[in-house]
Amino acid sequence: MSLLETIATIANILASAAVVLTLVFIGMQLKQNAELTRMAAAQTSAQLLSSNLGRIIESPDLAELITKDGAPECWSRAERLRVSNFLSASFRHYEVLHTHRRFGVFEEELWGGTEARLRDSLDSAGVREWWKESKPFYAKSFVAYVDEIAAEWEAIEAIAGMQSG
Repeated sequence: MSLLETIATIANILASAAVVLTLVFIGMQLKQNAELTRMAAAQTSAQLLSSNLGRIIESPDLAELITKDGAPECWSRAERLRVSNFLSASFRHYEVLHTHRRFGVFEEELWGGTEARLRDSLDSAGVREWWKESKPFYAKSFVAYVDEIAAEWEAIEAIAGMQSG
């Protein structure tokens, strides 16, 4: 083997090592970027939730409308618009987080609290009635998910009605 061939072989080995190191570095950067994306999703979620909950805190009559007996049939047109806009913002937030969770962007641990809040929202018959009218505006996978939760609440209420009646 000549000196030039030896140098070429060493150069090829060094080039291969450089490629491997570059790939390792890129892998580390991708992992770090994924973690930053998950953190940003969690922070955005917290900001959206805080903003939306602020609407209820600042307008106690909005909470009264949502939980009012006979809702949504008893709402005036203006009340229906107000509640619908609030619930649309809330459910769009849940939908985005549901999608992020499906794609691994939103942490499972954080999803537990979000899901509990969604379930709590669907405790209201008025919210479930609004959902029936509004679900065409949401992603199919999210609709299927919310429909399952709404059906659970309907079953709970049916059982409670049978036991009290």
